[in-house]
Amino acid sequence: MDDNLRELSELLRQGQKRSGQPSYRRRAPANAANPYLLQARNGFRLIVEEQPGNAEAWRLLSQAEENLLGYRNARIALERVIALEPRSNRRDLKKLALLRECETWWDGLGLTPEQLSDLECHLEQTLPASPCDHTMRHTKMWLDHCGLLNRDRISEALEHRGGYCDCEILRNVAR
Repeated sequence: MDDNLRELSELLRQGQKRSGQPSYRRRAPANAANPYLLQARNGFRLIVEEQPGNAEAWRLLSQAEENLLGYRNARIALERVIALEPRSNRRDLKKLALLRECETWWDGLGLTPEQLSDLECHLEQTLPASPCDHTMRHTKMWLDHCGLLNRDRISEALEHRGGYCDCEILRNVAR
């Protein structure tokens, strides 16, 4: 691994440590992680532009994209790794399936990771003062406040993910 790739890999590791993300169903990384993850991702993008056959750079780019919740870009980068390597790697194939699943989950939700994080904060602040009445009252007010036009589609997606009321959205979807 050349020095630049090694340095970027270390930046990625530092960002991952600071991100506070679990390995599955990631949420937006902690603010302290963003500078590390963004710098690493941008560096990996430059490397793969200059060296499109560098499978390791593509793999690291996929990891950086995943940590930044760019599942589509992470999937594309990992597909490139798989195409470049002469033998299929079982770990890469499992990761690819997971990335596809996460990409579908977020696409179907209709909210960005940042919006879901904002909804979580809203519910955490609102529910102690006005407890859940087993409806999506607070969530729908937040959706209206944000001006999201596809409110019914988002509500259905939240229900599909186990969020039938505000407290369940907080517990089952947002966290």
